[in-house]
Amino acid sequence: MNTKRFNLRRQTWLAFAALLVLALLWFAGHRQLNHWLGIRLLLRSENPREDWFEMLANEFVDPSQFLQQCWVTGKITHRQLVALLLKDKALAKAPWFGNVEGLLMAGTADGDMSVRELALASMEASYDPRLLDCAEAQLSDPDPLVRQLGLDYLRKAEPQRGVPLVIKLLDDPDLRVVARAELALMRWTGEDFGARARLAIASPDALPGEAPAAENIEKLHQAVDHRKAWWQQHAQEFGTNQPVRIKPMASPRPPLSNFTLKDLGGRAVSLEDFKGRTVLLNFWATWCTACLAEIPDLVALQKKAGDRVAIIGVALDGITDEHGHIPGDEEKGEAHHQTQSLTEIQKKVGRAMKIRGINYTVLLDPSGTVGGRFNGGELPTTVIIDPSGRVHRRFIGERNLQVFEAMLTEASRPAS
Repeated sequence: MNTKRFNLRRQTWLAFAALLVLALLWFAGHRQLNHWLGIRLLLRSENPREDWFEMLANEFVDPSQFLQQCWVTGKITHRQLVALLLKDKALAKAPWFGNVEGLLMAGTADGDMSVRELALASMEASYDPRLLDCAEAQLSDPDPLVRQLGLDYLRKAEPQRGVPLVIKLLDDPDLRVVARAELALMRWTGEDFGARARLAIASPDALPGEAPAAENIEKLHQAVDHRKAWWQQHAQEFGTNQPVRIKPMASPRPPLSNFTLKDLGGRAVSLEDFKGRTVLLNFWATWCTACLAEIPDLVALQKKAGDRVAIIGVALDGITDEHGHIPGDEEKGEAHHQTQSLTEIQKKVGRAMKIRGINYTVLLDPSGTVGGRFNGGELPTTVIIDPSGRVHRRFIGERNLQVFEAMLTEASRPAS
């Protein structure tokens, strides 16, 4: 009897141990399965949440492969999340950071200016020796704000390298770039000819899009003339042979997935309706002053470009802010309805279109579904899509007609 009782007890303990092992295996496998599924869902999502992305990334000892997977989706929000995490990890001196150098280089040439800014900041934080090469590459960009971005980092270079490069920017068509270039030259050389950043900016009470005062422009031109005369005397001190630098290459994006929105008349319009044309998506709202300021340039652009370019204004009226209020409706009081009817939105957008003579397609996105895909929360946000359906550029803020034209010409060329 004792032997039987011992065997029974032994079998019970073995069964219990087996169940415990199976439970542990299931728990471990269940967690891995959940992580795998989470990654798959995030990669397929058009607009993943930042906390979701960070949670998945933090489960890796070395998330570099996960970051690469997110990057190659080509999606705007995914690349921005990768660039943002890299900046944080560069500041934290993450031990695996050396494994993502390729992503940093690609980021400095990405079509999204937000990604470029984050990638350059990550290089600076990690003391990357290629930072100045990547900063120099920005100086030939058609976007003046990108050229200013490159200048901000190149100002940290030694005079022998910086002066011969930046002297060329004194002929830049954008006065803000000219002023920054001269300030950098003043810092390198110690010669002050009176240029100041404020001379290239309109006064605070000026109308949107208005040029700086004529006397300020004249002062800036005088400073430039003095600098050019100085250069004629000192050019030989800096040499003329600049070594070949590393030039970052942009990572290609896959074609955008289609989306459909309705115009003011309720007609469904899809992105694929414009296949084979260069598309300029402009996310705006009737309450956004900067958005309204650049509409005349978009109207002029559509007139000049004709059928070669499709401009699509995506109105984000009706979207509430983080407090549940509708921007621009403050005069109706805080208790004003936290939602607007489609009819209200149509009237408001239609009125703005009529007043400003908008001659291009305008679509409504009151839920922000498409705006979220392109991270159009800050307005105006502009996305340029090349004829093959890939994102060529994304940027925030106003641009003028000449800059739009230069970007569209660049986007229309066959991708190398």
